[in-house]
Amino acid sequence: MKFEVVLKKSVTKDLKKLSKSDRIRIFKALKKLEDPFSLDIRKLTSIENTYAVRIGNFRIVFKIYFDRKIVFVTRIDKRERVYDRL
Repeated sequence: MKFEVVLKKSVTKDLKKLSKSDRIRIFKALKKLEDPFSLDIRKLTSIENTYAVRIGNFRIVFKIYFDRKIVFVTRIDKRERVYDRL
């Protein structure tokens, strides 16, 4: 099942601040999000249709819109900060 991966504008800005090696690792994970269930994703209990995937010490937080086949990435940050800002 292929989904379109869409990044929130603020996520794009956050990615530019990361080191090149972290960016490469995260872009590989974003590519895999075209089939989000191929990764070890966790559903966040506090927000509807919201999931997270672990990439090293980073977390990618995203919503899945099944009707439109879209994975909308809302946050990418280090684990200690990412859940505070949801």
